[in-house]
Amino acid sequence: MGARTLHRKSNKRWLRFMGTGLGVAIAAGATGWAIGATLVGGGAATDQVEQSIWIQAEDSSIGSALNLSTTVKQPVRVVASNHLTGVVSAVDTGEKKSGDKLYSVSGKDVHVIQGSTPFYQDIAPKSSGQNVKQVEAFLKSLNFFTGTPDSSYDAGTARAIKAWQTSTGQKPDGVIELGRMVAISSLPAQIDLSEAISPGKQLAGGEDAVMAASGKRTFTLSLTAEQAAMIPQDSVVEVQHEKSIWKSVIAQTSNEDTGNIVHTLSAQDGGEVCGAQCTELPSGSNVTLRSKVIVVPATSGIGIPAAAITTDPSGQTQVTTESGPTHVKVLASGQGIVIVDGLEAGTKVRVLEVSTKTP
Repeated sequence: MGARTLHRKSNKRWLRFMGTGLGVAIAAGATGWAIGATLVGGGAATDQVEQSIWIQAEDSSIGSALNLSTTVKQPVRVVASNHLTGVVSAVDTGEKKSGDKLYSVSGKDVHVIQGSTPFYQDIAPKSSGQNVKQVEAFLKSLNFFTGTPDSSYDAGTARAIKAWQTSTGQKPDGVIELGRMVAISSLPAQIDLSEAISPGKQLAGGEDAVMAASGKRTFTLSLTAEQAAMIPQDSVVEVQHEKSIWKSVIAQTSNEDTGNIVHTLSAQDGGEVCGAQCTELPSGSNVTLRSKVIVVPATSGIGIPAAAITTDPSGQTQVTTESGPTHVKVLASGQGIVIVDGLEAGTKVRVLEVSTKTP
């Protein structure tokens, strides 16, 4: 599902050393780094023989990442009911802007506009309230209404409604029947319809009709067990959308019925991954974005084989140079290499090889 990338610079002597068949295990704990070696023995009794190999410290780089996909999910809820009776004659879902058609009942089109108050009345002479104001605001955005949107239906409202009705092929009577408009708080948006609003369905009025994404988004990585085993819990996950890169961390882990492991992400401060840029995401309940899991952060500096690291009796990390034991600080490690502070390029460090000898 993803491609693993590695950045490494090493000289030929390191490559020869790493290819000798010597198995090395490095462990980082409270007491420092420890070294182990794989011993190869035959059926007869053997003796262990220690041999020093000297490797030159040099400028090196390490880093490892997994390229994966992050799924962005947003809850969907019912935002409007149907108020018309008859047969559903057409549906039109997807990305919608203010004024677009959603569906038709017996030839009557239902339009969506931006507004925070659900429609509860006809917009007609003597109407008043927030429904009137948001219709006037919609008509003003189309240059049909020239006044200041308010809560009262007046002659200006009637003229604007008739002009809009004419432009959309409706009878210009100046009345918007309850059910002919649906208010959504934020547009454009991805709009879906309930199962009741399907072509050929008979409607009696009162059915759940319009569904829209609403609420906080969740960002998740769905991984196989093998992929999950490669990712430390403290990994940084870079989620990319167009030119934006959002750094996130693993906030929660769960298991799917399929056996996959799901990491739920959050911003590094615990908030939503997209932060103040969430409005830049495409509308929809499910969006897929590219992401990069930083398994080993990219680090450059003086590198030596991990097998050169030991600890002194007090637990401090050290290496053995030609001048004797030298304390170092491990800055990063990966793929058998450690980046350390406390050595200069060109310094030779000892790597202890344990081999076997058969009598």
